[in-house]
Amino acid sequence: MTPRRLLGIAASLRNARHGAGNRGLVDDLRALETKDALFTYLAGQSRMIVEQFTEAGRREGKDFLELYRNYKRLGGDAGLSNSETALAAALWAAHREGAEIEHLSLSEHFTADGRQRDPDGLRAKLLAADGLLVSGPVYFGDRGSLAESLIGFIAGDLRLREALRGRLYGGIAVGAKRNGGQETTLIYQMLDMVNLGLLTVGNDSESTAQYGGTGYAGDVGTMHKDAEGLETSMGTGRRMAWVMKYFGASAALRAGPRVLFLVLQDAGGMASQAVKHLTTRFAGAMQASVVDVTGRRIERCVACDICPTTVGFDEEYRCVVTAKADSMGALHSALLHHDLIVPVVTSFQDPSLASKYQLFVERTRYIRRADYTWSDAMVAPLVLEEPGDYRSLPIRMMTSFLRHHTVMSKPMMGYVRDGEIDNLPRVEVDFSRTLAQATRLAAGRMALAGESPLATHYRPVGYVISTAKDVEDDRLERRKDPAEARREHLIADAQERLVESAPAAEPARAVQPEPEQVWNAGLTSRAHH
Repeated sequence: MTPRRLLGIAASLRNARHGAGNRGLVDDLRALETKDALFTYLAGQSRMIVEQFTEAGRREGKDFLELYRNYKRLGGDAGLSNSETALAAALWAAHREGAEIEHLSLSEHFTADGRQRDPDGLRAKLLAADGLLVSGPVYFGDRGSLAESLIGFIAGDLRLREALRGRLYGGIAVGAKRNGGQETTLIYQMLDMVNLGLLTVGNDSESTAQYGGTGYAGDVGTMHKDAEGLETSMGTGRRMAWVMKYFGASAALRAGPRVLFLVLQDAGGMASQAVKHLTTRFAGAMQASVVDVTGRRIERCVACDICPTTVGFDEEYRCVVTAKADSMGALHSALLHHDLIVPVVTSFQDPSLASKYQLFVERTRYIRRADYTWSDAMVAPLVLEEPGDYRSLPIRMMTSFLRHHTVMSKPMMGYVRDGEIDNLPRVEVDFSRTLAQATRLAAGRMALAGESPLATHYRPVGYVISTAKDVEDDRLERRKDPAEARREHLIADAQERLVESAPAAEPARAVQPEPEQVWNAGLTSRAHH
């Protein structure tokens, strides 16, 4: 398999590397054999940038604009800024998992005074990458202007945007405080990137499967001291390396992907009818299952200190809530072994609204903590939204389901006006593209089942009793058999579902929208006047 290329994008004006320094950093990272060697290297490079700032005028107390101008003249081939330190950790981890890595300083293309340089060179680097990993500072809980310029650059170039569709994105955010807006920065950037057509992953299960790398650095040259932030950054690099491998595998499915539609919130049956339409329209392109929980009883999660109750196999329902009236135990088997999960909701104010959305999401806590039962499935929310509704369901669905160690696709939006959904063709195009991407991901995941890190491990944080039990389970190797069973299930799936000696799958052509078509709650199309 040809190594997949991960482009690390440093989005800070304080970046220490540019020009040949980008290549030098990559060469240095490739030469580091151990994590200890990496941490020593990062500490040394961080000391260099402190020395550079001192040499540039900090010792003399020069104002920062003069200091900054002096700093930018110092060569760009040594030292690491805080954002670059976290990025370097992620790139090193990705390289150790087999990815080809490259470093890019955005400040070479978008200058401090607002100029843009060498757009063709930037475009070429983006096009050559299988994954984009963006690391930058936090400003008021959001990204910096360099990252904003990158996103605007992609959005404003339709050919580039189309070419990047289906490629992978990951993020790292570095703030001045431990809770300095890193997560909101990653969430907002994730939403924009998926809306541009990229797929998103967070950090891996070894670093608790959240939204990406979250670094803490309150001053120049201090990111290397944040061990937790470096771990989440390395987890993001590892995660990207493996998901890129899945997409690069030479494998293809005999039949379409297994798709689970989860109807979680509905009004007037509109969500159920939307699912019925898609399962009919794309019947030959997928193997669909539908679970409608809106009419079922779902009891609240009681936030157990040990969750799930025991170590066991994926097929075992292991939540402590076992009341007969509760439906989760009966639904459990239907939630397993899917390639694509489509949570479906209506989002508008209606007295007939039937919602189990938040209750269901709460209760999936045991699924996540059962060593990420939904690991590596693709998720594509479907939201039927009426203008003016107060709910922020697209972003809520993304942030909740991404933490299941999944791959996030663009939310599919159906816009409701006067009881009609008037953009069915757009929904169909988005779903067609999602199916094609889920097909590639599923095929690659099965093809690499024998070597990929499937034995994911939920690591409790902040739960003393649960952590003690976790250590005991590890010591007694209680997780070993369930992990091997999960791998064996995937290997058996590969024997049954993969085409032998298949070329690498290419994205299927999307369904083309039919003009002058609308869709109402009865699934009737008519001319739109």
